[in-house]
Amino acid sequence: MQNFDSHVRRNVELLSVEMDENDPSVARSTFLLRVAPDICNAAGNLHGGFVALAFDMLTSLTVAPLAREDFWDSGHVSRTLNCTYMRPALEGSELLVESEVVHLGKRLGMLRGVMRDKETGKVCYACEHGKAAVVPEPPHNGNGNGKAKL
Repeated sequence: MQNFDSHVRRNVELLSVEMDENDPSVARSTFLLRVAPDICNAAGNLHGGFVALAFDMLTSLTVAPLAREDFWDSGHVSRTLNCTYMRPALEGSELLVESEVVHLGKRLGMLRGVMRDKETGKVCYACEHGKAAVVPEPPHNGNGNGKAKL
């Protein structure tokens, strides 16, 4: 099925995932992003909206290896997504997208991401991403509806 997120899945490859042995709520991942024509603006640079979408999705995926029963295992939503654009990524270039889960608490988390040019190592874009865990509300005496709450 094609949807808005399809552009990210089509142009990204997972390179590595690493969990912090000293802190079970910290992880890092690296993805390779190919800057294809369909994700560029009219000037031939990676579109700023795509940068935000990719950061949203790829930093969020870095939470997955840390999920365990009753800890970030029933979904999460973005609270904030602050992107900083430093230099353009040109069509045809490749970026390394480095994501880090800085902290996951019971309900709130903070993630960071950097997109750097694979060839030069220069940072093109960076983000700070605030997350909230979605926690299902248990049914009340069999009469509850089990709706999720933030």
